[in-house]
Amino acid sequence: MVAAPMCHPIRLIMRLLRISILSAVLCACAGRSPLARLSPDQGPAAVSAAQLAYTHQPSPAAQLRLGEAQYRAGQDTAARATLRPLLDMSGDVGDRANLYDAAAADQLGALSDAHHGYAHWLATHDDGAVRARLTNLSRREADAAAREAIASERTLAASSLPARSVGVAPLVVSGGDSALAPLGYGLADLLITDLSRSAQLQIVDRVRVDALLRELTLAGSGRVDSATAPRIGRLVGARRIVNGVIDALPGGGIAVSTRVADAAQGTLVGQPVTERTSLNGILDSEKSLAFALFRELGVTLTPAERGAVEQQPTRYLSAFLAYSNGARAEAYGDYRSARTYYARAVMIDPGFAMAGARLQGVQTAGNRAPNAIPLTTAGIDPSLSTPSPVVDALNPSPASSLGTFSDHGDASQRAIIAGGIPGSLNIPVFVP
Repeated sequence: MVAAPMCHPIRLIMRLLRISILSAVLCACAGRSPLARLSPDQGPAAVSAAQLAYTHQPSPAAQLRLGEAQYRAGQDTAARATLRPLLDMSGDVGDRANLYDAAAADQLGALSDAHHGYAHWLATHDDGAVRARLTNLSRREADAAAREAIASERTLAASSLPARSVGVAPLVVSGGDSALAPLGYGLADLLITDLSRSAQLQIVDRVRVDALLRELTLAGSGRVDSATAPRIGRLVGARRIVNGVIDALPGGGIAVSTRVADAAQGTLVGQPVTERTSLNGILDSEKSLAFALFRELGVTLTPAERGAVEQQPTRYLSAFLAYSNGARAEAYGDYRSARTYYARAVMIDPGFAMAGARLQGVQTAGNRAPNAIPLTTAGIDPSLSTPSPVVDALNPSPASSLGTFSDHGDASQRAIIAGGIPGSLNIPVFVP
């Protein structure tokens, strides 16, 4: 019987060392989010282990592990230097290198690089945590862009903006009716979604419009009218800006008027479009407004685009009203209240995808934006933290201010609300 040859002592030591290195890294990262930081006592050890492994046997995978360890240890500049040579690689190494480089760039304030890296990762991974990071990053980018645009306003040339670039501002509520004020934000959101269905238009994200209005302290009044719209368009980078007015009519009716302004010419595009409806019919009227705006913008929809526009985001008015309150709170930079309202919208209608997406987008945001507008200016109740009775869906003030209501106790409940606006409003409510 021939005895098996003994391993060379140095080789044995190196093999055991590699195993211990791998174990140390795995133990340090076990149970953590992929982008979680290591504690101060774990970070240096993980970096040393990864560095030793890479030095002993250089490879893209070992270089990636070193960059990951450096990021998790808080060594963001070193992590980026290690990871950037791997960004153009295909497969898992390139994807993860982009992810960790984005996270390090995010920490260092390199917003454009971080945006690119997160988007690269999301192109092939359904990752809610990274999507939330990208949403928060987009807010920071929008705030920075708003400040920069205002500072360089004199040099902005609206004539150089793409002819089919379009922004949508919150609609103004005539007379400042607090019961209808949230609708201006909810309707603007629906119009943004519908207008974005056309491949012919470049729609400015609502986050950019919100950031600019906060910087200009216009969100408190929502006053984007025919006089101010061209300026808003220039500042957000939109050649066309959609704005409008909501009027309460006698007997509980509503008139919604929209118009399109040219940021370069300072004139209206086409003709103003007006829809007269009831609160119950507001979702159908929004579709009519959207199709009319396409005509005024000179856009011919394909059958597929038209079909997409025709889809209702929710069947329940109460869900849309809760969503509208959330959109207004988010525009003011009050993310805590926005989370509450979006959660309420999802609770009323679990299939309301827009509300679910917005809720996810504010889940990891702080309670308030750095440039948030005082809630007392908006008339929003900052103490609201849990879903309240559906009667409060129309107005965030205490339910008693809306008068009496009755609950018929089935899936097609109708809350009869008096005192919010002239006349009585019948609000269909879905109770899961």
